[in-house]
Amino acid sequence: MTKSAHATSCSKTIHYWSGITLSVFIGFHLFNQLTSLIGADAHIKVMQAFRTVYRHPAVETILLIAVLFQAVTGLKMVFTRKRSSTVEKIQVYSGLYLSFFLFFHVGAVLYGRWLGMNTHFYFAAAGLNMYPAMFFFIPYYLLAVAGVTLHVAAVHYRKTGSLGWSRAIAITGVLAALLIIIGFTNRFQWREIPPANKAFIQQSFGG
Repeated sequence: MTKSAHATSCSKTIHYWSGITLSVFIGFHLFNQLTSLIGADAHIKVMQAFRTVYRHPAVETILLIAVLFQAVTGLKMVFTRKRSSTVEKIQVYSGLYLSFFLFFHVGAVLYGRWLGMNTHFYFAAAGLNMYPAMFFFIPYYLLAVAGVTLHVAAVHYRKTGSLGWSRAIAITGVLAALLIIIGFTNRFQWREIPPANKAFIQQSFGG
């Protein structure tokens, strides 16, 4: 094996295992986001329970390293990998968007925590319920959730050839994305946002 081939193989291995690690977290995180359909209090209650695990310093460090590895190796594959089939293009371009999303979303959460904010339900809901920021944040989150499942669906199809299950994964993800937006915006009747969260959004987007 050449040095270049060995490096590519290592990148793929790192990308795979960091992806598995993040997929476990994302599964619980999306379940948490779907509880927004019940209400903000239910969402916060579930998040507080989950935080006892993923905010443990060791777990959080592993997740942050996984995010870094996933983004870096994903971007590397975007620029070095040939894309011949539609499935490969879906996998690559959904991965490219996810790298963008992970960088900005994780950065925003860490910045909010550095400012002393509680990055719970209203941290995400603020952008989704304030004009004009909603025109950025609604597609931003919608594409992120849909992108995760499209990426997983493409990988599943390439590994198993199961078109039925791959379609089911993709459709489930798109529906989950829509339901999360519906939950966070109170079925598009919009939510009242606490002053601290409102000020945080207004600093960047106005409203």
